[in-house]
Amino acid sequence: MNVSRMTCCRGLALAAVLCTLLAASVVTADDDRSATADPVIPPGEEQLIASMLGTGMGLQYCSLISGGVEYAVIKASYNCLGGEVRVELAHPRNATATSRRTGQFAITVQSGSPTPGFEDALASLVRSQEGNFQWSLPQREAPAEDDGPDDDAAE
Repeated sequence: MNVSRMTCCRGLALAAVLCTLLAASVVTADDDRSATADPVIPPGEEQLIASMLGTGMGLQYCSLISGGVEYAVIKASYNCLGGEVRVELAHPRNATATSRRTGQFAITVQSGSPTPGFEDALASLVRSQEGNFQWSLPQREAPAEDDGPDDDAAE
């Protein structure tokens, strides 16, 4: 009986150590994530973004039909002579091999066939205004402060 009880206790102790190590690695991974988190688009940039996308103007026979921000990506749709073209503007660190880069953005055609010169015109428009844009880094949430045991609970 004592041998099985000892084996059981060792098994529980090993399980507790493994759980502690797993929890510690998750906390460490979370801390590392915030240090390398992708920059995001801050609120209040709607006017600037609309202007960078060409609201109310033609870009090489294409006109903006919709645009919006999804956390770290600006998505836009244009009506071009050959049909709808969808583009994304993201942080340069997320550029692909087909992205056109500006100082602060990677512009990528997601679907459709833009007219000749459209990508150059869009990149030029973005470059002309991106100096007014600032990427934002996600804020790390501060851990809740623990004042110790609640003195009122003991009374």
